[in-house]
Amino acid sequence: MALAFTALHGNSLRFDHNAGSWFEWDSTRWRPDNCHRAFTYAREMARRHGAAGKANFAGGVERFARADPVHAVTADGWDRDPYLLGTPGGTVDLRTGDYFPARPADMITKQTGVEPEHGEPTLWLRFLDQATAGDRDLMRFLQQMAGYCLTGLTNEHALFFIYGPGGNGKSVFLNVLNHIMGDYATTAGMDTFTASKSDRHPTDLAMLNGARMVSASETEEGRAWAESRIKQLTGGDKISARFMRQDFFEFVPQFKLVIVGNHAPVLANVDDAARRRFNIVPFTQKPVQPDRMLEEKLKAEAGRILAWAIAGCKDWQANGLVRPEIVTAATQEYFDDQDLFGQWINDRCERASGKWEIPTTLYNDWAEYARAAGDEPGTQTGMSSKLKRAGFQRGKVGGVRCYRGLALKAKGAFHE
Repeated sequence: MALAFTALHGNSLRFDHNAGSWFEWDSTRWRPDNCHRAFTYAREMARRHGAAGKANFAGGVERFARADPVHAVTADGWDRDPYLLGTPGGTVDLRTGDYFPARPADMITKQTGVEPEHGEPTLWLRFLDQATAGDRDLMRFLQQMAGYCLTGLTNEHALFFIYGPGGNGKSVFLNVLNHIMGDYATTAGMDTFTASKSDRHPTDLAMLNGARMVSASETEEGRAWAESRIKQLTGGDKISARFMRQDFFEFVPQFKLVIVGNHAPVLANVDDAARRRFNIVPFTQKPVQPDRMLEEKLKAEAGRILAWAIAGCKDWQANGLVRPEIVTAATQEYFDDQDLFGQWINDRCERASGKWEIPTTLYNDWAEYARAAGDEPGTQTGMSSKLKRAGFQRGKVGGVRCYRGLALKAKGAFHE
């Protein structure tokens, strides 16, 4: 009977063994079978074959069918092509911009909120012009960023933090992007990306599988990034997760992190990995006459905004993510503000090839400086790692262990 079930429904039903659920083809995508239609089909078959009265017969047929190779898939079988974008009217190939009817073989499970439409999104462009104070380079960057988020690629390893005071359009920008991206976008609690004493439950990460943009809002000042998790989520490597009451599985994240807030979280380690990932995007212009209905008006242009983002994707593929001066400067300023250790070197140390200093002496001064700034200095081993990353090497002078290339300034020479 299970074979007969597969003969009837082999083209339209798949069972995901990681999610523990059926998916059904609805002519545009594979949709989760939340209404248990697979079991309903099995029960209807049982009735047709006179087995409706046999206990658990339909359930047995449905369970046997799950293991059939025709139906069985795992999480990595869905949405395999990072350049294909499902929409309500068909599929977009982001490599070319071509638009064609949806195909079951593409294994697409998600859809944008709207179909792309021809025409210029006039109000959207006017909104961006005001929000960026007419900065065309920043507008291009935002368009490229939106287009990059449409893909399942993460080769930029980027985190985008859009900051500025309230009422400047950053939330409107993000909400409209979430709207046009539909199923490809999801939101997460800021706790997913900031440090806490407990680990996040693996189901939190499982819910991010298949998303191409994950957004969050930061509201509390003084919180710190969960730096190892940020590196894990943006590094392009597999991560482990599981759905509730299911086994663990691995997936490669496809999502880009886009976070908005008034205050950027604290970054404890300003290293090369952080410098590669962070993009601080300022939204600092407030409209003279705020329009409370602006977001809804912009959503009326959603199809044309999606086409605008697709054009940005093609620009990104051709030229890479072109960071404007305002983003580069804001990001560097953020790093300068966060790099307390670098500030200590500049304020309290002299750099010169003939200089040297004993590690304990350096650590005691660094600890004093850090605590005065309200920070913890960490261990002397941690300080040694930071000095090595800054280019200072350990050595010996007259048999004394030291760091070469720097020495503490005389107390009167310290910059306050």
